[in-house]
Amino acid sequence: MAGPRLIYLHGLASSPRSAKARFLAGRAQATGLTLECPDLNTGGFSRLTFARMLEQTRALIRGQPGAVLLLGSSLGGLVATWCAQGESQVRGLLLLAPAFEFLQSWLPRLPLEQRISWEQGEPLWIHHHGENKRLPLGPLFLQDMARFSETRSLMRPLPTRIVHGRQDDVIDPAASRCFAAPRPWVRLLEVDADHHLAGVSGVIWRQMEALLMDVAIGEGAPCRC
Repeated sequence: MAGPRLIYLHGLASSPRSAKARFLAGRAQATGLTLECPDLNTGGFSRLTFARMLEQTRALIRGQPGAVLLLGSSLGGLVATWCAQGESQVRGLLLLAPAFEFLQSWLPRLPLEQRISWEQGEPLWIHHHGENKRLPLGPLFLQDMARFSETRSLMRPLPTRIVHGRQDDVIDPAASRCFAAPRPWVRLLEVDADHHLAGVSGVIWRQMEALLMDVAIGEGAPCRC
């Protein structure tokens, strides 16, 4: 039996060429699975919105039949969580430092002048790791994120594993704790790492294998892990 499709969603100002994406793609291939890594910057980074990322992911899922596991890093983890609510093909989630409570965590880190300017309609210039240069992020992103910051309604019970660094200074790991607490189907693993989760790749892949097992047991299918 063919395994589920794996789709990896990168974070804000990142790309499918990130270190995590390359690592996961390599490990998936070695296991006989294929990892798809869409470029969520498509359509222009300056015009990026969360809704656009969400619709792009939904279209990718619906483009082929069969079960899908979503892997998401940071903002990509939040996209994965929202997307899983209404897409029946999604059978499991692996979230890496997911951007729960994104606005509450990220906005206070901005210099006050930049934050006010962005809120007033000017672009925010940030370093884009995928392009290795500063790029403008338009105010529509900020306005759109306000619609998706609240996660209390995201209650679809499907196998979910979260890896979050205790030293994360971008997204407070407490946000993942709050998300996991009322959801018994969510397993949170805290590790000694920062937001980039550097140095814990092996741990991440073991969680991926565990998720594959969780999903296979839930569906009565053999696990290809």
